[in-house]
Amino acid sequence: MISAGWHKINSSLRNKLLLLTLAPLILTAIGFVMMTVYWTSSYTDRQLYMKVRADLAVAQGTLDIMQQQQLDALSQLASSYEFRTNLQWGNQRDIQIQLQETRKGRQLDFLRFLPTGLISDIKDPALASLLPRLYQGEPIKGLTVLNKKMLDRISADLEKQAHISLTKTPRAIPSNRIIEENAMLIRTLQPVNDEFGELIGILDSGRILNNTTQAVDTIRDLVYGPGTLPEGGIGTVTLFLDDVRISTNVPQNQHISYNKQMSLQERAIGTRVSAEVHQHVMTQGLTWINRAFVVNDWYISAYKPLVDLNNHRIGMIYAGFTEAPFNDIYYTTLFESGSLIGLIMLVSGFLILRHTRLLLNPLARIHSIVTAVRDDGSMQLRIGTLNTSDELVDLARQFDAMLDLLENREQEILQAHDQLEITVEKRTRSLRNRTEALKQHIRLLKTTRKKLLANEKLAVLGELTAGIAHEINNPAAVILGNIDLLVAELGDAAEPVQEEVDMVIRQVYRIRSLINNLLQYSRPDHYVDSYESYPIDQIIDDTLLLVSHALEKQQVNIDKFYTANCLVQVNYQQVQQVLVNLILNASHALTEPGSIQLHTADWFNETNQQGELNGELRAELKGVVIQVKDKGLGIKEEDLQHIFDPFFTTKKSGTGLGLSVSSGIIRRHGGDITVDSTPGEGTVFSVYLLRQANLSEDSELEAILDGLTATERTHRRSLASTPTS
Repeated sequence: MISAGWHKINSSLRNKLLLLTLAPLILTAIGFVMMTVYWTSSYTDRQLYMKVRADLAVAQGTLDIMQQQQLDALSQLASSYEFRTNLQWGNQRDIQIQLQETRKGRQLDFLRFLPTGLISDIKDPALASLLPRLYQGEPIKGLTVLNKKMLDRISADLEKQAHISLTKTPRAIPSNRIIEENAMLIRTLQPVNDEFGELIGILDSGRILNNTTQAVDTIRDLVYGPGTLPEGGIGTVTLFLDDVRISTNVPQNQHISYNKQMSLQERAIGTRVSAEVHQHVMTQGLTWINRAFVVNDWYISAYKPLVDLNNHRIGMIYAGFTEAPFNDIYYTTLFESGSLIGLIMLVSGFLILRHTRLLLNPLARIHSIVTAVRDDGSMQLRIGTLNTSDELVDLARQFDAMLDLLENREQEILQAHDQLEITVEKRTRSLRNRTEALKQHIRLLKTTRKKLLANEKLAVLGELTAGIAHEINNPAAVILGNIDLLVAELGDAAEPVQEEVDMVIRQVYRIRSLINNLLQYSRPDHYVDSYESYPIDQIIDDTLLLVSHALEKQQVNIDKFYTANCLVQVNYQQVQQVLVNLILNASHALTEPGSIQLHTADWFNETNQQGELNGELRAELKGVVIQVKDKGLGIKEEDLQHIFDPFFTTKKSGTGLGLSVSSGIIRRHGGDITVDSTPGEGTVFSVYLLRQANLSEDSELEAILDGLTATERTHRRSLASTPTS
């Protein structure tokens, strides 16, 4: 019977059409239901997790802003005229009044000034490793944890504020603790320097987060304002000390009416985080973005570790909202979608059944006439007029015309396709050109920004240059005068030390020449560099006399390999300055007594000569190349790209100006300076100088750096040559 019924359905056009019409509708309805379930359960969940991740980022950013604001308050106090005056005159009473006013105005729990002599008395283990940074004048901000003993040492009132009674919490790690006595606080320390830049003390402030509501309520109002959650949704923010809620706006239980003015007793302060979240965040140090059980309900939650000043995990920051309102929306959406689809199915089925007969009657007549024409071969039969108002009336008449129309349409489509490809190619080419132009503008913007930052750093140095130059010229003149007087007074008795006296006079004139370089940077319109041709080997040998004492003191030998014959047009003093800097840097790179290699060679450039040479390559003499090689520590790969940047240094006592100034000097000569280094094997600096200097005007910034570095090197040599007792 089943086979007979199926055969009847399969042989009837009416039944086939009805089945083919209802089947896609049924499959579409099933697919739509499945898509709705998937979309609401997957896509909506992703949206919720994306929102809570953004909420956590805002919460973390707000906490960072609070730390910065607290540090800014200390910085303003440290730089205020009244405070510095009171420190200078030792007005302890006025200092305490000003500290008290600032503490109350900034809502700090404590604010104190510790003179330099008392900084080492801070017994906080968390700050022990930070003391060197404080001595160097670096301000410090962040979170820290203080125990009961440390709180009592700062102020007796702080212990009460930190005290939290722990509450038994579902899903938390089992624990016998009943009281939390430690305190998490925002800690800021601002060094205070005198007018000479010497450290005279630090300002130490803190804001305890235990049992507070301002921070979490501020973040909650910012993240979960009106309209951000569905009706009945609760947005919450919490700060944890380890796994204990010390500041939160999560309700203590579900029966408490949630409002923005909850008391501390109504908040879940003292409850603890669930064990799985603690394992994920505090133990593994990962960020939690998922649903989690919070005190008494399920929340869409985001947790992130909080670290102290020493980058140790001390707690967590949390942001999240209740899951129940979104579940209600989810099930409501499913019910409404299912009801709508069911209603559409009923109406569609009724309409299909009713109109199938009207649709198939004209088709049945067309089928009977076509069958009669096929079977009888009679050409007199016609379909005739149909009692329909649709396209069936023109079906027979338009059959052949349709084929011609389809061919014409195909040609039009091909032409439109070709035209579209041309248009797309033009648009693509235009977009590519604009993209390249945009990239070029971005590169230009980055380059300009770097130059502006360098100019800002050196603006203050430019103001000091002229004063430094004039101050050094005076003692130089006194030295020359006294040397001349000694020679005149000693007469013939000065002959045994005449060579040393001449050396002193030459070095004094070198100091004055360096001072003239500094004056050039401060008064460029009144000074002109002198460039003459010299053998480079002579310049190197004269330079070695200047650094010989420093090299002997480090037990460093010089191995010379001179093969250069070409003269180079240079400023003698400035090239010496570059060589001194490179040689001393090479000696400092050696970890034990060793040697430095100095190589010179002629610098050739291969050029293609046409005509008489028939296109053969000919070596053209351009100048000389100097190489300073050491087998020291080498330079890390990530530092090589910054080695010639102003103020970049890997030395504790370095200024970061030497190589930057040296590079500027060589570029003004039209030459080049390169570096090749392998960590653990050594470094090679190569200096290229032209036999005919291609002078270029350099910026005032590099001129100032050159002068300052020259002064620095001269001062270092004078210290190195001073005998030690």
